[in-house]
Formats: sequence, structure tokens, C-alpha cells
Amino acid sequence: MKKKLIVLTLATTIIFTGLPVQGAKAEDIREQFEKKREEKKKILEKMAKTNEIMAEQVKIMEEADAKIKQIEKEVQPTLVELRKREAKLEEVNKVFNRRFRNIYQKGQLNHMSSLLSSNSFDEFLAKFELIRIIVKQDYALLKQHQEAVEEVKKVKKKYDDQIAKQDKLVQQSKQAYNKLMEELKNSNAKLSEIHEFEELHEDELIEINLEEWRNGTLKFPYAGPLRRPANARETSGWGYRYHPIFGSRKMHDGVDYAGPVGTKIFAAADGVVVSSRASSGYGWLITIYHGNKNGKNVFTRYAHSYPSQVRVRVGEQVSAGEWITSIGNNGNSTGPHLHFEVRYGHGENPPSVNPKQWMK
Repeated sequence: MKKKLIVLTLATTIIFTGLPVQGAKAEDIREQFEKKREEKKKILEKMAKTNEIMAEQVKIMEEADAKIKQIEKEVQPTLVELRKREAKLEEVNKVFNRRFRNIYQKGQLNHMSSLLSSNSFDEFLAKFELIRIIVKQDYALLKQHQEAVEEVKKVKKKYDDQIAKQDKLVQQSKQAYNKLMEELKNSNAKLSEIHEFEELHEDELIEINLEEWRNGTLKFPYAGPLRRPANARETSGWGYRYHPIFGSRKMHDGVDYAGPVGTKIFAAADGVVVSSRASSGYGWLITIYHGNKNGKNVFTRYAHSYPSQVRVRVGEQVSAGEWITSIGNNGNSTGPHLHFEVRYGHGENPPSVNPKQWMK
């Protein structure tokens, strides 16, 4: 959405002071928004489901890739043995071929002359038997090495089959992932059309959001996970700690990100700004409602900005990653930082939860 820098001089709460959208036009806009919101809800639900399935496909691919690497590691000794046996077979094969070629080139006359040069029949039989044994041994040795190579090849084939099976899983998951990605692109395109409509009727939408928030009917599904709210250094986590100002052990309801004054702060997820006001130790506190998860409300809070840094209005719809304010040093603060909270539960002020567990 196109934003204007808003200088706030008074605490802004859930109060709308503009002229209301009245009559048939208001009903028409409300009807259009309800239709768009229902459409948006279905798209977000579909996208959330698509993201879950995509994550499952990624997990399948990662597990299959890991399995392939493990198989490749296990097959290494077999490959080494196969190369040794193939080298030995090639060596034996060369000897056998050379001897066979020698027999062919010199022909039977060579053996015949050797046999005929015998001085006796016994010598003839002895030479004949020797020639037969040599040929038989050469062939037996060659066959032995061929069988050894085939034996190792069978072992290797088992590994190859396992790799092929895992690779097939990877390819199937990639195809499914790519198909889901296309669905996600189509959903994003439809979502963009809805956002364009919302931008065109931003003021009317704010009034409707405020009215629905006041009467408890502002409901839409949470579309997480949350993104990091600032490109700044994390200095303190969620949980009990010794408070740097009060010096006692207290619950720290959020995560602190330290940075220079003016560092951009972004909306952690899509939602509606339901409060932007001065708040004691928080300095200035912005609260965004991110919808409903498992029957409970999800809120994020952004503290310690100055009023002049705030870029959003109460009732305004914001997108994940949208610049909403900047780091300040307002309220109970030992230095410029963003105090970021996630609150999850029933009502408008549910208990805090660890923001790190909600981030991607």
C-alpha cells in the first residue's frame, strides 16, 4: 500500500473520527469487502496448505538426497574393488588374446610341427596334453576373473538400484513442488488483485476494520510464519532476566533488537493495526492483529518508537515486510532499540510467547 508519514500528537486508539460511509454505498462497499475478504481467506488457507505440502516435498527431497549420499559413500569400497578386478581381468584378457592371436597367426602348423617333432609317441602325447592344459588353464583363469567381475557388478547394481529409487523420489517431489509453486504464483496473483482493490478503498476498509474490531467480528486466518521485524542486532531474548533499569528479576515479554535511531521496523506478518498509542514504559506501542490460529488471536507489538516515526493508522491493513515505523529510544530504554512481542491467546491482551518460535 502507498503510505504517508503520519505525525501523531495524541494517543491513537480504536477510534475513527472521519465521516462514516453511509447508505447504499456503505452496504455495497461492505458487501464487496466481505466478498473479497472471504475470497482472501480461502486463498490464504489454500496458500497455507500449499506451503505445508511444499515443505513436506522439500523434506522428502532432502531425505532422499541424504540417502543417495549415504549409498554413494557405502558403495565406494565396492567401486574400488570393481576397478581392481576389471583391471586384473583386462590384464588376463590381454595375455589370453595375445596367446590366442599367436596360435592363430602361427596356425596349427606350429603346434603340429611341435607335435611331429616328437621322438616318440609318448613324447607326442605329453606335448599334446601340455598344449591342452595350457589352453584350458588360460581359459579357466579368464573365466574366473570374468565371474569375479560379474559378482562385484551384481553388488554394485544393488546400490545403483537403491540410488535410482531415491532419485525417482527426488524427481517426483521436484515435479510436485514445481506444480505447487505454480499454484502459489496463481494464488499470489489473485491476492495482488485483492490488494489493489483494498488500496483503492483504503479509507473505507479502515472504517470497516475498526467497526468489526470494536464489535469482535474482525476474523481471518493467521498466515505465518513471522519474519524478523528489523535488520538489527538481537540483544535480549524472551524470558526471565535481570531488568537493566530496575535491577530486579522480571519477565521480559519480547525480543530486543538494537540499532541506530531511524532503523526501519517492518510488520512481521499480514494483519490489521488495532492500536497505536503512547504506553508508559513502552514509549510508543503499535499492536497488529494477525488473525486467528487454532481458535486463538495472534498479535505482534512494536515498542519504543517516537510518534513522528509511525507510518500506519489504526484500522489499516498491512502486509508482511511493510515498513510501519522505525527504531527509537522512547520510554524505559537504555538505548535505541525495538522491543518486539508476540502475544497469543484469547481476548485483546493475551499472554506473551517466545517470538523466536514463531519465526521462519
